[in-house]
Amino acid sequence: MSSAVIARSRLSAAVATDRATQAALAVARRAEVKARAHEVTRPSRARKLARDWGSGNTIVGMDARQLRDQARHLERDLDLADNALNILVQNTVGSGIDVLAAPRLPGEPINRDLALQLDDLWDAWWDAPEVTGMHDYGACQQLLARTWFRDGESYYQDLIGPVPFLQHGSVVPYSIEMIEPDLIPLDMTDPGRNILQGVERNAWGRPVAFHVYKTHPGDRMGWSQETKRVSADILHGIHNIKRLHQVRGLSVFASSMSRFEDVKDYEESERIAAKVAASMCAFIKKGNPERYGANAGSSLTGEMIVPDGGLDRDLRFTPGIVFDDLLEGEDIGMIASNRPNPNAAAWRKEQLRAAAGGIGVSYSSLSLDYDGSYSAQRQELVEKWIAYQMLSERFIAMGVRKQRVRFVEAAVLAGRVRLPRGWELRHLAASTYVRPVMPWIDPLKEAYARGEAEDRGWTSPQANTLQYGNNPNEVAMQTRDWNAQREAVLPAPASAPAGPAAAAAAAIRASLTASMLRD
Repeated sequence: MSSAVIARSRLSAAVATDRATQAALAVARRAEVKARAHEVTRPSRARKLARDWGSGNTIVGMDARQLRDQARHLERDLDLADNALNILVQNTVGSGIDVLAAPRLPGEPINRDLALQLDDLWDAWWDAPEVTGMHDYGACQQLLARTWFRDGESYYQDLIGPVPFLQHGSVVPYSIEMIEPDLIPLDMTDPGRNILQGVERNAWGRPVAFHVYKTHPGDRMGWSQETKRVSADILHGIHNIKRLHQVRGLSVFASSMSRFEDVKDYEESERIAAKVAASMCAFIKKGNPERYGANAGSSLTGEMIVPDGGLDRDLRFTPGIVFDDLLEGEDIGMIASNRPNPNAAAWRKEQLRAAAGGIGVSYSSLSLDYDGSYSAQRQELVEKWIAYQMLSERFIAMGVRKQRVRFVEAAVLAGRVRLPRGWELRHLAASTYVRPVMPWIDPLKEAYARGEAEDRGWTSPQANTLQYGNNPNEVAMQTRDWNAQREAVLPAPASAPAGPAAAAAAAIRASLTASMLRD
């Protein structure tokens, strides 16, 4: 027997054995699938199992750039998406998260002299905190937060002390440089240097440096792929992260983007259909075919023969028109329209309700539909305000608090503030952060509830003042100044017994309490 025949027989046997093995494995896998406890994990013709795309970093590497580009497209061309970003920004940072100095040692009262010095320096720095000089600190927070939500991440760099060609905006030598995520390349990965998506990490996964393009990749002039290494001690990121070990962020529109696109396409179609329907259309049912040319019976190009010898007629629509010049056998027909679609509003409402949940905003704010009772509006506001507070706290932790510490450090190094003996920088940088306040639906009930909590000792006057978005120190000084002006101008009021007045106030308060409980 030749060697070729022997090889062919061996190959046939190996192929048969391999096919038998694969068939046995397939049977085992099918048996394993059928044995699963949860029905949703059993694939069928109508239900396919979701695929595992890998780690959070793998997903970001595949989709982050496309999601970012699509989110920017929605912001430009869809008012609903732009409104969603406006809602997130105004409820997370508002006009700017203010910082009130509260320097103190643990368990000690606030050092008011140091607080006044820091507040004065902070107010001056607020007007020009960043390198371009184009934005105040409130606008910087809004831009950073908007980029964070839309693109999934935003970055800023600390610049302290003398920096070549940089003039700081105040006497405190500290400025920030805001950086778009495009400047940190997603496709820059080097396992040898432990660089993943432009972020250099240590063995524990902590970022130690960022590799940043020297010019924006979207600029038409002078862009190159040259990067510089910037330490993570001075370059910080604010990320929208939903997976452990994830390095880069994803847009808040990621889960709702398809729904927004559907709403955009549907609304555009409905607008076009309504616009067409608004233009009344009519047609003329032709009459006797003998009134056309000799070849009109077999051709659509025959010319109409009219009594006066003309070849065309002009029938114009005017209010109260009467068609008195129709030819023999002709009739006017109208093209009916079923627009506007009565179901369009309901469909749009449900789509926006679902999209609002995916983005993290309230449906009423997204759709500008405020129908509903006080209780329903209040419940929606309370539930969503917790989500806004979570975002605000995250923004403070990743941005505002770090910038505040750097500011205080720069003020101490520049000799603008003296660090007392025995104090640490964290004691001097202790602050109160004034977040956006929850709007009121019924001001009387809200104000009464807060006043009642203050009278019972459940909260302090300072905390209530902060809930209004005001500085307690400023309120106290303004109140003292106003009282001094009134005493200088108005006569002293006549003394009145405290007992009846207090009793009357208590009776009014009890009546209001009973009324609110009934409501």
